Amino acid sequence: MNTEVKPDISLQLEKTAEDEYRNTLDEAQGAEPIPPADIVSYNELRSCADLFRLFDTDKLEIQPDFQREVVWKPNDQSRFIDSLVKQLPIPSMCFSLDYKTQKWKVIDGLQRMSSIISFLSDQPWRLRSLEDIHPLLRGSRNIDLKNGNPDQQRLFTTVQDVSIPITVLRCDYSQPAHMQYLFTIFHRLNSGGVRLNNQEIRNCIYTGSFNTCLKEFDSKDPSWIKIKKRIWGSANRFRSVELLLRALALTENLEEYDGNLARFLNNYMHERAGLGEGQIEQLQTRLEKMSQRAVHALGSGSTKISMTFIEATLVGVLSNLNSPLEASKETLHGNFLRMMRRDNFAEAARYAVASEANVKSRLAVAIEEFKMV
Repeated sequence: MNTEVKPDISLQLEKTAEDEYRNTLDEAQGAEPIPPADIVSYNELRSCADLFRLFDTDKLEIQPDFQREVVWKPNDQSRFIDSLVKQLPIPSMCFSLDYKTQKWKVIDGLQRMSSIISFLSDQPWRLRSLEDIHPLLRGSRNIDLKNGNPDQQRLFTTVQDVSIPITVLRCDYSQPAHMQYLFTIFHRLNSGGVRLNNQEIRNCIYTGSFNTCLKEFDSKDPSWIKIKKRIWGSANRFRSVELLLRALALTENLEEYDGNLARFLNNYMHERAGLGEGQIEQLQTRLEKMSQRAVHALGSGSTKISMTFIEATLVGVLSNLNSPLEASKETLHGNFLRMMRRDNFAEAARYAVASEANVKSRLAVAIEEFKMV
């Protein structure tokens, strides 16, 4: 049976509503939080060698997959190392420090920190041959500079000894209010260049087993990969991971949703950051079942579908995973079509798509239509 969506169903939101939904992926929402009184901010100077040592001893968290998304180009990295060699003024970086665990996170300056790590590491790394950088740096490898002639070694030690101004936010990573404040600071400080979206920021702040599980599922599950190909618009830079997060959070905590989606998802992630091994296995099983059913619900066609509608489908399926009935592909797709044709569902997806009333109204329809699953 061909389960392509019937032509009377529009699978994309109107542009205004789609833009509004997309903005919830990229923007912090609601009033900015007042800094918690027990967060202390101070400035200090740290040598590049000291910064590298923090990373090398696992005290400073660097997210490799995050770096792959927004890392500087090789030319930019090479010019930054050249600036250090020439001891040009370097903009301040911002780190957070958990005073309980003595763990550090990079809030602003990830690309600069990544360049320092690449240069000072024992792993071979070659600078670009650029006319506007120091002649001894052009096309040279870091390890050759470190072990080379006196002039080359002098360049390497110069980078090690250069001090960079650091703003430190001393906080408690176990406090939700502190993490929400760091989320806000991320948005404020990373507004230029490659602007970070919400899930990229969560990927840096809410590290742990839960975050790792979502990312691995997003990249490996066959059914979920099929669903991602149906998403209308960009799903890269962890936006598809946020879609998984939304499905879980809205299924489990829908009554707590108050219209501030970013804060709602932040709180949900914070509460689950360090799930145990058994809990992670259960979560993986739920996500696998959800994606296996959802891919059938969306139909066999290739038509692109707005994330709003995929989100509703995921919540509808996930809310009914424990149904004793094993639904067929046809039944699942029929549930999807009935959901899409409901007037109250369409109305709740026309405008203010992230408002408390419309989210709860839209998802109530989804949960009802997939009840027989």
